[in-house]
Amino acid sequence: MKVLRQSLETAARLRSILFLTALTYVATYLAGSYMVQLNIPSAVKLSKSTVETLSVEPIFVPVIGALRGGNLMLAIAYTFLINLLGGAFATTTLPGVIPLIGGVGSMLVSGVRGFLLGAVFQYAGIYRISPGYTTLVVGTLILELGAYVFSTAAGVNISLSTVFPRRYGVGSRLSAFKQAWKDALKIYLIVIILLAVGAVWEMTGIYLSTQR
Repeated sequence: MKVLRQSLETAARLRSILFLTALTYVATYLAGSYMVQLNIPSAVKLSKSTVETLSVEPIFVPVIGALRGGNLMLAIAYTFLINLLGGAFATTTLPGVIPLIGGVGSMLVSGVRGFLLGAVFQYAGIYRISPGYTTLVVGTLILELGAYVFSTAAGVNISLSTVFPRRYGVGSRLSAFKQAWKDALKIYLIVIILLAVGAVWEMTGIYLSTQR
C-alpha cells in the first residue's frame, strides 16, 4: 500500500501533464471519429489501410494464435507485454530521454494514437455490433488508454527535467533527470495495474464471445 500511495502522490504532482495528455487523447479520438463520420476521403482511406495492416501485423499473431488455441492466460500475458513494452514504454516514455523534443514526440504519439482509434472504430462500426461488445470496447479503452496517459506523462516529465531542472528544486540537470526516472518508476505501478486489468478484461471478453 505504501508503494501505491507513493505512485498516487507522484501522479498528483504531475496532474497538469496528465490532464493535458488525457485531453489530447479525447480531442484527437473525437476528431478521428468525426472525420470518418463525415466521410472525409483521407480519413476513410487511413482507417481502411490501418485495419488491413493490423489484421496481418506480426506482433499480434501470438495473441490471435493463443485465443484460437483456447489458451486464455497466454493471450492475456501476450497482450499485457505488448501493451506495456510497446504501447507504453517504447513509444510514450522512452522518448523522454531526449530533452523537450522527446516530450513533444510522446504527445504526438498520443495524438496520432487517439486519432487512429477514433477513425478506425467509426469506420469499423465497433459500437454498432452489440451492447455487450460496446461495453467490452469502452472498458478496454478506459483501462489501456488510461495507462498510456500515465506512461506519456512520465515520458514528458523526463523530457522536461533536463530543460527545467528547478522543477525538482535542483540546479543539476543530471540530478533532475535521475529524479524524473524515479518518478517514472513510481508512475509505472499504475501503468502496470491498468494494463494488467485491461488485458484480462479485453482477452476474457473476446475469448468468451468466441465460445458461444
